[in-house]
Amino acid sequence: MAAWLAGFVGLTRAAEQRTSLTIGTNGICTVRSETTQPRVMAEQQLKMFEQYRRRSNLDEADSDDATPKPAEPEKAPKPWTDEEFAKKIREQAGSQDGLSQYGGETKIESIDIKSNTVRTVTTKAYASLEEFLRNPWALWGQSGLSFENLRFEKDTNSNLRVTITPHSGIPRWTKNLRQSWKMSGMSAEFRWVFPGKVLSSGLPSTEGNATWIAFDAKKEETLAPALKLFDAPTVITAELAGLKLDAPLESKVLQRQAGRGGSGDPELPITDAGPGFAAEALHVTLTTVHFFPEGAKYRKETESALGYQPTGAVVQAKLFAPKGRTLQSVSGLRVQKAVDDKGRPIAAGAGDEESTESVVTAYSGGGQGPGNSTQIQLRLPLPASDAQSIEQLDAEAIATTAGNWKEQKVPNVSATTTNEIDLSSVLPGAKMVRRKITQRKSQATIEGEIKGPPSIRQIEVTARVGDSDERSAAHASDRSFTTKDNVSTRKFQLQSYSYSEDGQEAEGPLSVVVRYPEDQKRERVKFTLKGLDLF
Repeated sequence: MAAWLAGFVGLTRAAEQRTSLTIGTNGICTVRSETTQPRVMAEQQLKMFEQYRRRSNLDEADSDDATPKPAEPEKAPKPWTDEEFAKKIREQAGSQDGLSQYGGETKIESIDIKSNTVRTVTTKAYASLEEFLRNPWALWGQSGLSFENLRFEKDTNSNLRVTITPHSGIPRWTKNLRQSWKMSGMSAEFRWVFPGKVLSSGLPSTEGNATWIAFDAKKEETLAPALKLFDAPTVITAELAGLKLDAPLESKVLQRQAGRGGSGDPELPITDAGPGFAAEALHVTLTTVHFFPEGAKYRKETESALGYQPTGAVVQAKLFAPKGRTLQSVSGLRVQKAVDDKGRPIAAGAGDEESTESVVTAYSGGGQGPGNSTQIQLRLPLPASDAQSIEQLDAEAIATTAGNWKEQKVPNVSATTTNEIDLSSVLPGAKMVRRKITQRKSQATIEGEIKGPPSIRQIEVTARVGDSDERSAAHASDRSFTTKDNVSTRKFQLQSYSYSEDGQEAEGPLSVVVRYPEDQKRERVKFTLKGLDLF
């Protein structure tokens, strides 16, 4: 549903769609989308969105013990005037469920409503390349195309290299996509504009700093190049022209971090880890996939939808932070070397692909206290059939930890307390506003935002019921993060659950607790696991 909500101003069913991504030398990224679609389709989509919002509000308002209200009789819909329609488009685009949920600064540059068509021009500006890559759907949703990953890096000649990777298994659906484009009369353009000159591109057209692809469902010869984008990664190289890129950036990695505040500062320098880190193996899972005739082809076509486990070994382990430090996130997991009990190599050298990233809920309530450890997964090729154990496995990871914390408690939170809270005691210049609070017995949902310096991303938000966090558990997720005029805005949703020792509804006032790390470290941790039995 979220993907559909993002796309009133940019669905693949739009008659005409022109989307561009412009990357500035300062890293600012702007997604511009120009959409023209039939008015009747635009009205239908907006009415569906309003129905969804009304139902969501009713679900939140209803309590478990509330008396059901009789359904109101349906009224014949009143046609919208052009002014009413334009106003509703702007309201939807700016809502938390609309385009604004994908971060950035959203603007509707123009709306041109006629008797048969609706033309809109929107822009979304991101303060940095990292911020854009945390919200790639802003580009996918507007372009009518969707990919699995975007990777930005320097090549061996210190030029910018961009790799656009399609979803695995999507070739099976390209036939349906072609038919959908033809049925809707889809006409689209997907354009990239870089700080420097484009040197090479997997897209059909290139001129100066721009490279693009355009296709029209009415012109069969233009569809093949567009569908080819889903067959293999598309690579673009361009001059950096002053764009700062210290390390590779990937959307799939940054997206995993985007929904969680307090996961560590990605701008911290990486240093070699000091003493105190430890790793403990939990178990090993071996998977062997056998194919019937034509099975390999079928699996490739359905892999992304069904999520098959490939042939290989997965080592589940636990990584511990040094005493007195809170483990916030673990990323960049790589197996350096692994040998079996007969001394044969299972994996030699740094792996090309990172293993599963782990982001720790460092302050989750429920009596768990600060997070000192997290589970990680390390992936290996399948050991030899006569191997009895993995004798030794050497690996490394990037761990972000925090030491002392500044904490502030906001007591007695209720549906009527939506005032602004000064958070300067934990971070100078930070303020929190609770926009909406919904309480239903032992469950509470708080929607709010924090404003201040960019480091507000490091603030952790949780909730407590009564005087003890033993009776409550909370989970906070970020909805968006934007920066304008050096002021950052972070929208979040906090869900709190409370219970007593006997499982009944807990008593006591609801409080919101925010805290900020006084010192953080981002360290490269090397560790060794030994004697992992395979049977």
